[in-house]
Amino acid sequence: MPSFVIISSGSEITGGRSLDTNAKWIANELFLLGWQVQKFVVLPDDPKRIYTELLSLLENSKQEETFIIMTGGLGPTEDDYTLESVLKLTGKKSYVVEKAKIRLQRIYESRGKRYEDIIPAVLRQTEVPEESFVLDNSVGIACGFIESIGENFGLACLPGVPREMTEMFAKRLVPELKRRFPRENLNIEIRWLWGIGESLFQSEFIEPNRDLITQGIEWGVTANRGYIKVIFISKSKTFLDEIISRLTSQYSQIISEDVFQSVHSELMNLKKTVAVAESCTSGLLGKKLTEYSGSSSYFLGGFLTYHNTLKVNLLGVNEKTINDFGAVSRETAIEMVTGVHERALSDFSISITGIAGPDGGTKEKPVGTVWIGIKETGSEAIAFKYEFPGDRDTIRENAANTAIYLLYKHLLRLAI
Repeated sequence: MPSFVIISSGSEITGGRSLDTNAKWIANELFLLGWQVQKFVVLPDDPKRIYTELLSLLENSKQEETFIIMTGGLGPTEDDYTLESVLKLTGKKSYVVEKAKIRLQRIYESRGKRYEDIIPAVLRQTEVPEESFVLDNSVGIACGFIESIGENFGLACLPGVPREMTEMFAKRLVPELKRRFPRENLNIEIRWLWGIGESLFQSEFIEPNRDLITQGIEWGVTANRGYIKVIFISKSKTFLDEIISRLTSQYSQIISEDVFQSVHSELMNLKKTVAVAESCTSGLLGKKLTEYSGSSSYFLGGFLTYHNTLKVNLLGVNEKTINDFGAVSRETAIEMVTGVHERALSDFSISITGIAGPDGGTKEKPVGTVWIGIKETGSEAIAFKYEFPGDRDTIRENAANTAIYLLYKHLLRLAI
C-alpha cells in the first residue's frame, strides 16, 4: 500500500483566512476505504514552494511508494500554480480537455458572450498534463488529473472548491484508487456515541478490548459537536461483529448510527412531520433538519423566539413561567414545545432554550446550559437539561445536534 499524502494549497489557508476542511474530509474518506494518511502539508500559493515540496516527495518515493492528493490551485486566477508546478516536475506540456472546453463555452454563451471572449487564464482551467488520467469535473470547470511518475509516485490534483472536490473525489478518483490499490474483503462499521469524549472512550472501551482489536481490527475516532464518530475496519466480519456487539452493549443508551440521515429517512418512511421552536440556536436546528432533499415533506417550519416577548406572544409561554423559572428552564422549554406543537399541528415538536454565551451565565445556570423539549402527538412534553462545553458556536451546534439525536430516539422506537 502506498503512503498517502494530502497537500492543501492556498494562501488563504496559510494566512489564517480560511479553514482547510478538504484535508480532513479526504483523510476520513480514505480511512473508510481502508487507507490511512501518513502526512498533511499546507502550502501557500507560491510556485517555488509547491514545486520544491513535490520534488522532495518524489525523491522520497524512491524508498516508499507515495500517492499524493492535492487540492487547490486549479482555478482561473494568477495565483493558481498547481498545473504549472506539475508540468515543471514532469517536463510535459498541457493540452485542453475538449469536454471541459465545451462546458465552458456553453456557460459563456448562456451569459450572452462568445467563446472568443474567454481570457487565457480562464481557459487554463480546462488544461491537464499530456498523457495524464483526466478527472472530469461535473460540478464546475476546472479539470482534475492523475499524474504518475515512475512506479512509486502518483499525484492526483483536485479543485479546492469543496463541492467540486468532493464530487470529483467520490465519482472519479475513488474508482481509480480502488483499481490501483485494491484492498479486498474489508468490512467497515461506523457508530456514533453521544455525550462522551475521545479520551474517555479510549480508556473505557478500547483498552479493555485490546484482546479483540489486536487480532486485526483497525479503529479510529473523530470528535464532533455533541458526539464522537467511531469507525472499525477489519477483514474478519466475525471480529467486527463481536466488537460492535460489545460496543452496543456497553453504550446502549448513547449509541446511534448517522442520526441526520436516519431522521430524514424515518420521517419520510413513517410520513411524520416536525416543527421547532428555537431560542439560543436561532434557526440552526431548522437548517439541519432541511439539509436533505425531500425535507419539505416532513419539516413544517419553526418559530425563532429569541426574545422573551416572542416566546409569550408567538408560542403562548406564560410570562409568570419566565419570571419564576427563567427563560432557560425546564418549565419554559416545556411550554415552548407545547406551544409550537399546538400551532403547527406537527407529529413531533422540538424546543431549544439556553445560554450560548459568552455572557449571560450565572452560578446556577452557567454558560452552556441548554434545555431541549420534545413532544410527540398523544404524549406529554418532556425536557432534557445539558451543560455543553465550548464557545458560543460550539454550544449552539451541540444543542442542535443533540436535539436531532433526541428525535432520532423517538423515531427509532416507532420504527421497531
